[in-house]
Amino acid sequence: MPHRLSNSQIKRNAKLQKQNVEKEEYTGKLTYKLGETLLDEDNAVTLECPKLLYEKTGYLEPISRDNLLKFHPEVVLYCPQIPQNTGTIARLCAAFSCTLHLIEPMGFHITEKALRRAGLDYWEHVNVYVHKNFEDFLKTRPNRRLLFIETGGNATPIDFEYHPGDLLIFGAETFGIPIEIMDKEIQNKNGHKITIPMFNRGVRSLNLANTVSIALYVAIAKLRQ
Repeated sequence: MPHRLSNSQIKRNAKLQKQNVEKEEYTGKLTYKLGETLLDEDNAVTLECPKLLYEKTGYLEPISRDNLLKFHPEVVLYCPQIPQNTGTIARLCAAFSCTLHLIEPMGFHITEKALRRAGLDYWEHVNVYVHKNFEDFLKTRPNRRLLFIETGGNATPIDFEYHPGDLLIFGAETFGIPIEIMDKEIQNKNGHKITIPMFNRGVRSLNLANTVSIALYVAIAKLRQ
């Protein structure tokens, strides 16, 4: 007859298992800057496509990463709600040498473990800025085009013509981007709405991290044409 564990033994074993899992999970050191620090930095973009060193392993090594950061689009997450999505997007921005902006209020704390875990140990390779609100963010990026990736746009990512340093803006998982923000910038001729077409009406929306992956990759590919 198998030996039955007591409730206290079961709880103790569960606690030990949890501790062992936490030890194995790597949560890289997340470093970020406040958005206001950008006010003291150069907002210029690199107009000429930076040269890359191609490797057979699949890496594209920039001769100057600073020039690549000023040429590639920048990713803006408006009030993100799910830390795992934001961590995954940070990892994407690290791989593609793109700056990441996070607009408060967010649905999680910037130091939350789930966020750090999703970004693995790549945090040192991505520039992350946290802004108090959308208005403060706009002050740090004057004269940049705002590309709202939302439903209801007339252009698709493939059809759109991108400029170096464009700002790709994505809304919160639960409520998107406020209409008044988009309408104001579009009326000012500074904003554009881009929609990723889907082929099944039964699906209301894509996952945020997937949406960023699609839009960002297409934008970079078209910039390099």
